[in-house]
Amino acid sequence: MHHRKALVLLTVLVSAFAFSPEASSEYYEGYTLIAKPNSTQTKLLDESNQTVWNWVHNRMGGYSSYLLPDGNLLRPAYGGSSDLFGGAVAGVVQSWSPEGDLDWEFIYASNSYRTHHDIEPLPNGNVLLTAWEVKTGAEAVQAGLDHTAEIWPDHIIEVEPVGSSGGNIVWEWHAWDHLVQDHDPSKDNFGVVPDHPELLDINLDGEGGGPGSADWLHVNGISYDPVYDQIAITSHTLNEVWVIDHSTTTAEAAGHSGGNSGMGGDILYRWGSPSNYDRPGSQIFHVVHCPFWIPENCPGAGNLMAYNNGEGTGISTIVELELPRDGYGYFLEAGEAYGPDSPVWTYSAPGFYSNHLGGCQRLPNGNTMIAESTSGYLFEVDASSATQWSYAASGEYARVLRYGVSYAGLEPLGLQVDAPESPSIAQYLSQNYPNPFNPKTTIVYRLPQEGRVSLKIYDMEGRVLRTLVEGVQEAGEHSRVFNAEGLASGIYIYKLEAAGISETRRLALLQ
Repeated sequence: MHHRKALVLLTVLVSAFAFSPEASSEYYEGYTLIAKPNSTQTKLLDESNQTVWNWVHNRMGGYSSYLLPDGNLLRPAYGGSSDLFGGAVAGVVQSWSPEGDLDWEFIYASNSYRTHHDIEPLPNGNVLLTAWEVKTGAEAVQAGLDHTAEIWPDHIIEVEPVGSSGGNIVWEWHAWDHLVQDHDPSKDNFGVVPDHPELLDINLDGEGGGPGSADWLHVNGISYDPVYDQIAITSHTLNEVWVIDHSTTTAEAAGHSGGNSGMGGDILYRWGSPSNYDRPGSQIFHVVHCPFWIPENCPGAGNLMAYNNGEGTGISTIVELELPRDGYGYFLEAGEAYGPDSPVWTYSAPGFYSNHLGGCQRLPNGNTMIAESTSGYLFEVDASSATQWSYAASGEYARVLRYGVSYAGLEPLGLQVDAPESPSIAQYLSQNYPNPFNPKTTIVYRLPQEGRVSLKIYDMEGRVLRTLVEGVQEAGEHSRVFNAEGLASGIYIYKLEAAGISETRRLALLQ
C-alpha cells in the first residue's frame, strides 16, 4: 500500500479506537500547579485560584514541576559546583513530601556537564533529565564543525532515585553520537547531510544560538510516551521537535541500530524546520517549547503538542500533530519532509504571544491548558478555542498543569478527592504489561460491579482477532493473558466493555 494511503487509513483507525469523550465547553475540575522558573515556592490553586497548598524550597528553580501520584512534588533546582551557565540552568532535581520535607535530591553538575530546563517523571519512578556536556573546540572540529569553538551539545539521562541523595543513571542518550556534517567529507561521521535526516548537522545555525553559541541545541522540553516507549524533545535554536527511542540500551542509544525502532538512538521523527535536513517545506517553528505527548485518557491520544513561540512574529501558536507512524518508526517519503503538512488542531488568538518559554497540556475533557509565559497569563481553552478558565499571575511562568479531582496525588495533601459519579472503566483498565511484548502480555482490569464484560483484541483495521472475555463477571480485579503467537509485529488494540462504558488501549507486539 502506498505510504500516504496507509497513513490516512492508520490515522482514521487510531482515531476511531482512541478514548474520545465529547469535547467539553466547561472548566476541567481540579487543582492547578504553578511555579515561577526562578523561585523557592510551588503552589497548588483551587478552582477559585486560591492557594490551597504551598511548598517552600531550599533552592531556587521550578522550571517544570510535577505532582506525583504519591503526593510528592518533583522539581528541578539550581545548584551543584559547575562553571556552566545558560538558560534555565539547574544541576539538581528534588522531590518534596506533602509535609514540605525534602525527601530526595540528586545533583548532576560539574565543569563537564549540568542539567537544565525540563525534567520528566516516568511510570517506573525514575526521572528523565536534560543536560549539557562540554565538547572542546578540537573535538568540535574533529566532528566536522566549520570553525573552532567549545560547544555544549545536549544529552538525556534517566535517573533511578536511591536513598535521600543518591541516584543510578540507568539509561542515557547523547546528541553527540548522532551527528552529520557538510564541511569536511573526510570526517568519519557520515559526512553527507541530505542522506541522513536521522542525524543532526553540527553546522546548523539557529535562532538565538547555533554554532556561534556554546548552548548549541538549547533543548528546553522533554516528554515521554509510555505506549511506544519514545521521548519527544524540543530545540529552541533549531526550531524543531525530535522523537527518539527510549526502548534501547545505553549502548544501542549511542549507535544507529537496536531498540523497538531498529534505529538505536538516531532521530526517528522531526518536525518544524525541514531545511535542517535539506528537505523542502516551510519553517513552522520560530522557537518552540513544551513537547507534550497526549496521554491515553485524553482526546487526541498519541498525538504530540508543542508551543510555537513565533519569536519575531508577535504571534504564538499551540500545535497538535497527528504523527505519521509506521510501526515504531515514521513515514518519510524520499525527497520530502516528515508529515503532517499541517497540525490537526491549533490555538492562537490576537495578542497571544510569548517570545520564549511557554506551556501546553491536553486535559481529559478535551480542553487545553496554556501558559503564555512572559505575560504570566495562564488559561484553559476548549476545542473551539473559547477560554474556560484563566489566572493572571505576576511574573513569568514556564508551565502550568491541571490535576483532576480524582488524581491520586491529591489525597496525601489532605485535599478532597471526588470519585466520578459514574465509575469509568478507564480507572480500572491498566496498560498491559510487559509492553512491548513477545509473545505474551497480561491485561489487568478491575470491575466496580458485577455485570456482563467483553474484552477483545483488534487489529488496526478494526477486525476482532481474539476474544479474551465474553460473559458475566463479579466485581473485583481480573486479569487475562494475551498470547499473540502467529501475529505480526505491530500495534494492536484491546477494548473492554462493561456497565455501558467502553475503554481502549494500545499494545505493541515486537517479534
